[in-house]
Amino acid sequence: MEEKLFKKVLIANRGEIALRIMRACQSLGIRSVAVYSEADIHSVHALRAEEAVCVGPAPSLQSYLNIERMIDVARRTGADAIHPGYGFLSENAEFAQACQSAGITFIGPSVDSIRRMGSKAIAKKLAIDNGVPVVPGYEGENQSAEILGASALAIGLPVLIKASAGGGGRGMRIVRTPDDLAASIESARREAEKSFGDGTLLIERLIDRARHIEVQIFGDHHGNLVHLFERDCSAQRRHQKIIEETPSPAVNPDLRARITEAALTIGRAIGYYNAGTVEFVLAPSGEFFFIEVNTRLQVEHPVTEMVTAQDLVQLQIEVARGCPLPFTQREIRSTGHAIEARIYAEDPSNDFLPSTGKILDWEYVHSFAGMRVESGVEAGSDVSIHYDPMLAKIIVRGSDRKSAIHRLTAVLRSLSALGVKTNRDFLIRLLDHPDFLAGSVDTAFIDRRIDELTLPADPAAFKDAAVAVALYREQIERSRRSRVPAASLHFRNNPYGHPSTKLDIGGERVEVSYHETTSNSYFVQCGDWQAQCRVVSFKPGIIRLEIEGVQRSFRIVQSGQTFWVYSTAGSFEVKWVSRHPDRARHSEQESANSPMPGQVLEILVSEGQRVSSGDALVVLEAMKMEQTLRANSAGVIEAVLVKRGDLVAPGDELVRITAQAD
Repeated sequence: MEEKLFKKVLIANRGEIALRIMRACQSLGIRSVAVYSEADIHSVHALRAEEAVCVGPAPSLQSYLNIERMIDVARRTGADAIHPGYGFLSENAEFAQACQSAGITFIGPSVDSIRRMGSKAIAKKLAIDNGVPVVPGYEGENQSAEILGASALAIGLPVLIKASAGGGGRGMRIVRTPDDLAASIESARREAEKSFGDGTLLIERLIDRARHIEVQIFGDHHGNLVHLFERDCSAQRRHQKIIEETPSPAVNPDLRARITEAALTIGRAIGYYNAGTVEFVLAPSGEFFFIEVNTRLQVEHPVTEMVTAQDLVQLQIEVARGCPLPFTQREIRSTGHAIEARIYAEDPSNDFLPSTGKILDWEYVHSFAGMRVESGVEAGSDVSIHYDPMLAKIIVRGSDRKSAIHRLTAVLRSLSALGVKTNRDFLIRLLDHPDFLAGSVDTAFIDRRIDELTLPADPAAFKDAAVAVALYREQIERSRRSRVPAASLHFRNNPYGHPSTKLDIGGERVEVSYHETTSNSYFVQCGDWQAQCRVVSFKPGIIRLEIEGVQRSFRIVQSGQTFWVYSTAGSFEVKWVSRHPDRARHSEQESANSPMPGQVLEILVSEGQRVSSGDALVVLEAMKMEQTLRANSAGVIEAVLVKRGDLVAPGDELVRITAQAD
C-alpha cells in the first residue's frame, strides 16, 4: 500500500474521545474537524476544536450515528480521513463502507473485518475453526423468543444474554431462573436495537467468578501483526468496566504467552490491521475462552500506552496512511504497572442511577508526574441524559501494582467534582478493598460486595461537612452585610437564641447551632456532638476549618438551596432546609415518581387498569441505561401523566395510583 498524507481528519465522536484524537492529530501536524449535536454546542470538545460542525439534534441516531451527515461534513470541510473514535460508528461496517465509497480513508480495520467480527456468532465460529476455545452457547439465526428461551434452558442456567452487535454492557442480561427469561430477552433485545440498531441476541453459559481479560492487537497493511500484552477489566458493574489495569494480576508468563497467541491467531485468521481488542473470559480453573473481537480502540487503551510508551491513536493514523508498524513483537516491552478508573455521573447510594446537571467545580487539588486524565468536561459543563454518563478516565502508572493503586487512590481523593453525583468515593472504597488489593477480583465481585462498597460515609465526615456548610453560610453573610463593628452579626436588642442552620445530608436531617466565642472561633453543636471550631481562612468557594484541633479545607459551591461540598474525607450534597415546609405532595404510595432524569421509553399501563405491588408501570432511559418503575402498592391506575418520548426530571409524577389493599 502506497503511503499517503492526510491534510485533515474528521473526528466522528464526542467528549474525551474527540479531545484525545485531536491531540494525536496535532502532534502529527494534521488538521482536524470535530462534530457536535445540538445538545453539545457548548461542550468542551466542540469549543476546543479548530473547526466544529453540528450534525443534528441531541438523539444519537439523528446526530453521532447519522452516516450520511458525517460523510457530508467530511466532504464540505475537506477532510480526507475519518477517525470514528470508540463507540458510536466505530464498529459500523456500513459507515466504513460509506467512507470507502466516498474516497475517504476510514481510520480503522477493513470493512470485512468489522462486518465479520461485528457478529459475535460469526466471530465464535471463526475461533472454533482456528482451535481457540469458546464459551458454549447459542448463536443461531432463529431469534424468536421461544427458541432463545429454549436454548437458554438447554445450555443450562445461569446464562448470559448478549447483543450480537454490541458492547459496553448494552443489551446484556444475566438470567438465573426460568421466570426471568422472557422479560430479560425482551429487555436485552430492546436495548440492543436502540443502542446498535440490531436486536440480534446470542446466549452463553455464564462462567461464575470469571475474570475479563483482553489483548490489544495491532496490524498494518504489510502483513505485520503484533500484540501489546493484556489488560484486566474484571472490576465491572452491570457489565460495564470501571477499573482496568495492566498487567493482569491473574496472568502468569505461561498464560500470557498462550492467551496472546490465541488473540494473534484470531487476528491472522481475518487478516486484521489497525487497532483491535480480542476479549476472553478467564475461569477460576485457569481455562480461558474467547468471547469477541472489538474492531476498534478501547476506552481503556491508555493503560497499555502507559506501560509500552506507545501512542496508539497516532499509530492508528500512521497505519491508515499505509505506514508499516515501527516495531516488531520482540521490540515491544511492558514496564511497570498502569491502572485506570472511570468517573461516572451516577449515584452509588441510589442503585447507581444517572445524575444530570451542571458541573459547578472540577478540580484536581493535587497532581503529579505519571498521572493522566482523559476528560470531556470542565467546570460549567452540562451533563445531560442523552449520552454515556462517563465524565473522565484517570490513569496512573507505578513501578508495581501496589504503588499504582496507591497513586490512583491519591488522585481520586484530590478530585473535586461538584454539581452532580459521582462514583468517586465508591471507586476509592473499591480500590481500598482487601480483595482488590490482593488482585482477586472477578466480574461479579462488585455485585457480591455492593452493600459494603456503598456504605454511608463515616458519620464524622457527614458532621464535618454540615459544620462546614453552616460556617460557610455564616462567612458569606458576614461578607455581604454592613454592621456596627463592635456588634455581633446576629445581635438583637432583645433576648435571642444562638443562630442555627437546618440541613439535609445523606438523607438525615441535622441542625447545626453555633456562636462566636472569639474572633473567627465558634462553639458549635450538632446533635449530641459539640466542639470548638475556628475559621482559619475563607474566600468564596473555599473555607479552611480547624475542627477539634484538625485543620481541613472544604471546597463548597452553591446551587439554589443545595451546597456541594468536597474535602479529603469525601464529597457530599448538603441541602439547606427552609423553616417554612413545602406544601404536601401526593403520597409516594399513591403515585409513581421518576427516580432519575430521563426519557419515557415505554408506558406499560393504562388508566383504569388494576395493578399489584411490584407491577411494571413505566420504562425510563437515561444515559443508555434502562430503569423500570414499579408500583409500590396495589391499586387502580387513576392517571398516566406522561407519554412515550417525554423528558422527565427526578421526582416528576408519572403515574397516579388509587391505592387499595392487596
